[in-house]
Amino acid sequence: MAIGLSVSLEGLQGLSHGWKRCWCSAWTACALLGALQTPLQASETETRHAMAAMAAFAECKVLNAGYSRDRARTILNTWIENKGLEKQAEWLQSPQAIRVVALTSEAMNKSCNGFDQNSSQFIPAMEAIDQL
Repeated sequence: MAIGLSVSLEGLQGLSHGWKRCWCSAWTACALLGALQTPLQASETETRHAMAAMAAFAECKVLNAGYSRDRARTILNTWIENKGLEKQAEWLQSPQAIRVVALTSEAMNKSCNGFDQNSSQFIPAMEAIDQL
């Protein structure tokens, strides 16, 4: 489920507010998972939290905002490249990462900028995040 999380500027040309909202929502998702550490300061767990948050954000946009899988993949891949996390990104292919991303994306609200605490996936998502 390693999808790329980087904003596709081609799809947002002329919509400067669109990409700003996209990144704002992505950063909100990261903050919700406690994932706003820089790679040099972050532990392996913090790095995994950040990668899972960005992947979940992208997947949430596919589920709720009509993003294509290619666009979501581009969003994640650009973020990974910008953070210099290419080696660590292999973890996103693991069963643990796939589970965390799936649960988290389904537990997010329709705007993908927070969690829907009434979601049946909310508690399982929090438990999966805690296990990272």
